[in-house]
Amino acid sequence: MCKLLVVDDEHLERQAIQFLVHTRCPEIKVVGEADNGETAVQAAVQQRPDMVVMDIRMPGMNGLEAMAVICRRLPDVKVIILTAFDEFDYAREAVKLGAVEYLLKPVRPDELVRVLNKVADQVREEKRRQAETIALRRQLEQAIPYIQMSLVYDLMTGSIVSADEVRERAALCGVRLDAVATMVLDIDHFARLTRHDSELDKQLLKQQVYHTVCQAIGSSGLVMPFSSDSLVVIISVDSSLNSDQMTKAVITAAEVIRDKVSSALGLTVTIGVGRCYQNLKDAGRSYTEALAAVRQGFFVGTNRVIHIERLPNHVAGSVVYPFHIEKTILDKVRCGERHAAKTAICRLLDEIVAGSNSMVSVQASVLELLVVLSRAAVEGGASIEQLILLNFDSINALEKCRSPEAVQRWLLEAVDQYFDNMLENRSTVNRRVINKACEYISQNYRHNLTLEEVAQTVHLSPYYFSRLFKQETGKNFVEYLTAIRLEKAKKMLRDTQFSITRVAMEVGYHDASYFSRVFRQETGMTPNQYRTNTGKGNILSSGGN
Repeated sequence: MCKLLVVDDEHLERQAIQFLVHTRCPEIKVVGEADNGETAVQAAVQQRPDMVVMDIRMPGMNGLEAMAVICRRLPDVKVIILTAFDEFDYAREAVKLGAVEYLLKPVRPDELVRVLNKVADQVREEKRRQAETIALRRQLEQAIPYIQMSLVYDLMTGSIVSADEVRERAALCGVRLDAVATMVLDIDHFARLTRHDSELDKQLLKQQVYHTVCQAIGSSGLVMPFSSDSLVVIISVDSSLNSDQMTKAVITAAEVIRDKVSSALGLTVTIGVGRCYQNLKDAGRSYTEALAAVRQGFFVGTNRVIHIERLPNHVAGSVVYPFHIEKTILDKVRCGERHAAKTAICRLLDEIVAGSNSMVSVQASVLELLVVLSRAAVEGGASIEQLILLNFDSINALEKCRSPEAVQRWLLEAVDQYFDNMLENRSTVNRRVINKACEYISQNYRHNLTLEEVAQTVHLSPYYFSRLFKQETGKNFVEYLTAIRLEKAKKMLRDTQFSITRVAMEVGYHDASYFSRVFRQETGMTPNQYRTNTGKGNILSSGGN
């Protein structure tokens, strides 16, 4: 409904316009009237109309003066000048001030109705576009954390096309990246501290740490939750500083984060810090260094900021870690492929041993691997409570290993326990996870849902979720989503008040023609044919369920 303010010093003119609007413009509502410029301004500020019909010649403040004030206070208002003065200067001034129409009295009723409806259509279209813009802005705000996480992951793994692309994505998150350094933050003793907490409480605690870190770095960096008790921070550094100044700035930022978490949450964290690099593509290298640094917290103590350059040379130099093998191992664990996972673990351990100069370094790397393996096992169906107990026992045994062969035996035994636990719990957990995913799809099918988004809601990797979803439902993600949407569409098509375009929009298709093609492919008939046959009671069981 468009709101209209009528301004004219002639009472009969105002009454005539209101009568015309009431009888012939059902989508327009007169919300006020005024007989002079001053009153018009007051009424406009109070009623905030979408449209104003304005006479020019009035006592006191004239129509053009009133229009100037109203348009300044209400920039979106549409003003229609209705006057007996056919003067070029008046028309030019009215257009200059923003009038959308200029009509001369006496105006024919049909012409005034036409103009009013035309302007009302403009108002509705602008409101629709504004609503879309607001909705898109909200969606963007909701998506920013995911955009940020994706960007951090790409920087960690080196999966970036160009520095310009990275800076553009960072700017979307409100961050200006210059030179960069990476931090890895571990919540100290997280498993022990949350041993008796519910999974919800654990997730809330991790979320609190995440938000606290985000507040601590503000717009100077990007944050991404990583493993069960870790976060990765990409921090921007002023490239005009020299190397020592950059290092000092990053260490100071890490100390601020550590102190902020301690004061806000009463937790301690250990932060590993990599070197600063001018080239954004080297953020992954800095991440590897930060990971090597934070691993030393297990041996040198917690609640510390550990910079890679402050470590002993034999440790700082051994930062090459075979992440590509680790990724393969995690995928095999999630999918329950025991033999393949153990083969890859032996290969990874060989590379760790070859690149390390001490058993301390090997044990630190393997301990970090145990953490990510635990998470993969939970995603694969293992009980997190039981794994915590296993990990406590395993860590004590790891400290007693004095050779690479002993570490390998220890690690393979731990992995066997993980797989055994997964087999015991997988069936029930899988069904619960997929039920939760299906419920999320049923509630959000109208939106532009992706497999990645749904996988994230149930805390699984897209690859493993896709495989598990097909296994449990018999359909892949797209097939299931399409079935849900079309079932909802069939119900709406049985109600003739909904247009095909409206039905398409309501079930998640913004292109009505594409919706019709999908509908026909799945049901054997177009939406209109389905609607017609439904009305006649002729829907076949093969196409209209």
